[in-house]
Amino acid sequence: MPARPHAELVGRADELARVREALGGDDGGGAVLLGGDAGIGKTALVSGLAERSAGHRVLVGHCVGEVGTSLPYLPFVEMFAGLDARDRDLVDELVAAHPGLVALVPRLAGAARGDTVRADLVEAVHAALTDLGARAPVLVVVEDVHWADESTRELLTLLFTRGAPEGVGLLATWRSDDIHRRHPLSAALSVWSRLPTLTRLELGPLPDTDLRHIVRRAGSGLAPRVVDEVARRAEGNAFFAEELAAAAGAGGVDPGDLTRLLLARVDQLDEEAQSVVRVAAVIGRRVRHALLERVAGEDAAVLRRALRAALEHHVLEPWADRGYEFRHALLAEAVSDDLLPHERVQLHRACADALLDDPALGTAADLARHALASGDRELALTAAVRAGDSARRMGGPAEALAHFETALGLLDVDDPEAHRVTLRAASAANAAGRPMRAMTHLRARLAGPAAAPLERAELLGALAFASRMTEERVDRLALTAEALSLLDDDAPVSLRVGLLTRRAEVLTDAGATAEAVEVADAAMALAVEHDLAVDRADLSSVLVRLGEAAGDPGESIRRLEAVIAEWTDTPDLALLRALHVLASIHLRQGEFRAALEGFEREHAEARRAGLEASVFGVDGRAFAVTAAYEMGDWDLAVRLVADAAAAGLPAAGFAGVESAGCYVPAARGEADAEQLLASSRPFWSEDGRIAVQAGSAAVDVLGREGHLERMLEVHTELVAFLRDLWSVERVAVEARLGATVVGHLATGLRDRPADDRRRLLEVARTLAADAATVWGEGSTLAPPSLEGEAWVARARAEGLRAEWLGGTGAALDPLVAAWREVVALFDERAEPYELARSRARLAEVLTAAGDPGAREQVVLAREVAERLRARPLLAALDRLDARPASTSLTAREAEVLALVAAGRSNGEVGRALFISTKTASVHVSNILAKLGAASRGEAVALARTAGLLED
Repeated sequence: MPARPHAELVGRADELARVREALGGDDGGGAVLLGGDAGIGKTALVSGLAERSAGHRVLVGHCVGEVGTSLPYLPFVEMFAGLDARDRDLVDELVAAHPGLVALVPRLAGAARGDTVRADLVEAVHAALTDLGARAPVLVVVEDVHWADESTRELLTLLFTRGAPEGVGLLATWRSDDIHRRHPLSAALSVWSRLPTLTRLELGPLPDTDLRHIVRRAGSGLAPRVVDEVARRAEGNAFFAEELAAAAGAGGVDPGDLTRLLLARVDQLDEEAQSVVRVAAVIGRRVRHALLERVAGEDAAVLRRALRAALEHHVLEPWADRGYEFRHALLAEAVSDDLLPHERVQLHRACADALLDDPALGTAADLARHALASGDRELALTAAVRAGDSARRMGGPAEALAHFETALGLLDVDDPEAHRVTLRAASAANAAGRPMRAMTHLRARLAGPAAAPLERAELLGALAFASRMTEERVDRLALTAEALSLLDDDAPVSLRVGLLTRRAEVLTDAGATAEAVEVADAAMALAVEHDLAVDRADLSSVLVRLGEAAGDPGESIRRLEAVIAEWTDTPDLALLRALHVLASIHLRQGEFRAALEGFEREHAEARRAGLEASVFGVDGRAFAVTAAYEMGDWDLAVRLVADAAAAGLPAAGFAGVESAGCYVPAARGEADAEQLLASSRPFWSEDGRIAVQAGSAAVDVLGREGHLERMLEVHTELVAFLRDLWSVERVAVEARLGATVVGHLATGLRDRPADDRRRLLEVARTLAADAATVWGEGSTLAPPSLEGEAWVARARAEGLRAEWLGGTGAALDPLVAAWREVVALFDERAEPYELARSRARLAEVLTAAGDPGAREQVVLAREVAERLRARPLLAALDRLDARPASTSLTAREAEVLALVAAGRSNGEVGRALFISTKTASVHVSNILAKLGAASRGEAVALARTAGLLED
């Protein structure tokens, strides 16, 4: 088969121009996501772009598709390794300026101390590219991101989100025909596609004219009829067209079978070259020369001839300065699949032996893959654990988890090593934000052969820890009690302190404050005695919660700030937890600025530790949104949600952030209640906070829009769900939910006939009483914060308002006093939106009482509503402004009003008073105008408010 010559790029001039323009042309700067089917011409376009990027520094990295090769940041490792080979002094300079880069430079990675902090690595890559771009234009290419490891996807998300540094063009290619709904890249693509700084381009089929040009070039001397037939069969795919043309030119194969076509190119090689190509296919799509030389076992001269033939026939092509790559992934797959089973096993075994003898030839992940494929379970196990440890050190917990799970699959259930690997897998799962995965592994191990007492205690403690990060019902009291009972006098101090900490947590959750303090103090004494810094931070979080429960949040804050200030180690889950607890106390106390800063630091430390996807990393984002909302910086809350969307969080993690932000569109009149419920409900069981925030926002929207029956239905469902989820009789959010629902019921009474009004009023009475007694006698909840006190007061005030609007003859003085108390509490909490809503309610009752102070309340509320763009609240204030403070009706109008209040139509009013229907209608219109009402129902309610009616 004739060699395929390097030739000009065919048929992609427009696409190439668009890519170059999006990447900043000669100056560099910009980002492009280039997609298309296998063989459609993506790599050719990239090559053409590189050739036309004179003066650019070109950095290329590839993702690989070999199963089990999960080295974090693989294309960036390749990129910086290539740069290091070309300009070592430059790489040394970059690493000196940005130490986080060291893990990506193979020459230096072995000398690194400790685990790599993921955020440091990510920041180092961005900073290094910025430095390079300042020297000269840079083109960064990451090929085949459909095979990218999770850490690489996250790094690309950050680079795309921030936008390319000045002078740097970022180009990523992906194979669109490989992507399906559950593909790992699918979620990232949906995020990337929304970024305004990223240009997305998908290559379509080539036109027939261009295909014929390719066919004539690849199959010299083909008859026009054959050229047309080959172009038709290729269906716009350049790679297929070349292979079909080459096959037709050789006259050896029916061009309808692509696999046979691919192998036909290999069959044209002599036996020596074919043998080398088969070895290369087993090694992978890209092959280091040193490893190929070692495994092929050929004389140097023979190997040289074989490689030259493979290169000339374009079966293999040069891969930077490191080795070779198959011209196309499909070609490597075809050669590997064509091997006899025993040939494949033997070659994998040879690869494993070579890597075992000289680890510099590959990675632990490579060794694990080849050992597994060769049937060497023991070696595969050892290598998988090493690969997991390596991934963890590089800041890739998701990749570490994959390797540890591979190792677990190789272990017998009664193998003692399974215990150690299970704990590592659980730790990696927690760090990757997958606590349910951690629980699955721990439970499987606990259900297996009986473990030694200390090992079982470790597993139980790990299960108690992981379960606290989920909403699953777990009897953590029983878990921790059993774990502690298994310890003997020789048990490691760190294990004892850890289990005591877990025990103190669950006692705190159960409301057993006195016992929790006793256990936590005992643990703290051991931690201090043995200088266990991590355990001290963990314990401080527990003791702070206990101090807050005892009514001394100030002391709790001081203690926790002291622990955090003394922290000098790399951030871990203990520090993140301490930061989260501290910020949460500030939030509950209404110290929103301090809370916002605390949650933002929690998120920043999570990124720095490579734990951005962990529970605390996600919660840091979500609670920062909540703090921004409650302090009245709604535009910031919206930006934080948008940033989270661009960060490519797991679906459940983003749902938590999005639910925290849903109060803003709800309050601005931009939310659809049913959509809020539909989008959040799949995640309620994973995080009860999602149910609380999305559910309460939906309840508020439904009530405001007058869908009272649906509002009551959702309220009942939500409360029952939360009580069941958390296995409690009452939940604190019932105060807020109840106050919200009663308020909308009270407003809705205005437009309801008498019978319906009486029914809804009874519902409102029940809900108001329930909401006001959430922290009543016998409650197992911790004492209410200032926020809780404010919502309880509001529930009582809304209950009184419902009685007043329901026509029960409720006096105005207690109602005014109740709403003044609510306003005072929300003013103390400094929560502007809820304060403004409360002022609107106070203005309503002051207006009815003829108190001129109503105007001041409206003005203050309007100032906030306008700043926040809370349109529904503004509309309510407009109605208050239009409403007269007092009204004088004629005797006849009073008679008409009494009949309207009884539900009579204009015709029925006319017959009862012996006047015409038209005259009755005129009286009703005059009444509405005098009362400032928009409807008959509202007129009746306002008349009751003004004391013009008796029910």
